[in-house]
Amino acid sequence: MNTTKIGFLLYFSLMTLCLTGCARNANDVWDDTRTAGRHVGRGLRSLGGKHGDSRQVNCREDFIRCEGNFPVEDYSAMEFEPLPDQEYSREVSMSTAQAKVEPGTPMSRIPGIESFKDPLNDPQLSKIFKIISFPYNSSLLKGEDNLNAIRAIARYMKNQPDTYIFVEGHCDERGAEAYNLALGSRRSNSVRNLLIKEGVSPENIFTVSYGKERPLDSGHNESAWSKNRRVQFKVYQP
Repeated sequence: MNTTKIGFLLYFSLMTLCLTGCARNANDVWDDTRTAGRHVGRGLRSLGGKHGDSRQVNCREDFIRCEGNFPVEDYSAMEFEPLPDQEYSREVSMSTAQAKVEPGTPMSRIPGIESFKDPLNDPQLSKIFKIISFPYNSSLLKGEDNLNAIRAIARYMKNQPDTYIFVEGHCDERGAEAYNLALGSRRSNSVRNLLIKEGVSPENIFTVSYGKERPLDSGHNESAWSKNRRVQFKVYQP
């Protein structure tokens, strides 16, 4: 609160007292005066304090190591526990350009996802549409292998303009269902955006999130979790 706001608050409080004082008893006026004084005092004290934006802690990397009078703890080894199930629609990272018509609808000449095939079962397509891996609790695509895979997919789709794909976002088993559905959506859309930047038509790329419901590895350790944090593809060619 700056000095201008404090001055305005004082002026407003005094004017209120002047306008209402005649209709109220002395005790009421004194109570209002003390209340106004407490608010003004809080504002004056805040002038010497530090201000910072509030933020929600979403992952273990968000914890800040405290110094000075606060204990310093190492949170890096702690298991991240996300928020319980609730509405996460605002956290879904949408692509910069969505397809105008969804496949499988009456307006589309492209069938639904059930008609798309898994490229991993095709000797030729499996060399192009490789699985994209992600770090823990992240939709950031890292590593040369992943980037090279994206570029190879983009080249193929530009040379085969009648190729349509679903980009599937997946997560490991940790975390709430709604949280993982949102994270899977962010992962699929991050891959979609990169393909668009590489020149693939937005009309040929669709996204879907399965969260933690379709693991590649049913194990309960880091080896299994690292395989399940992924994006993979379904392909349709008329």
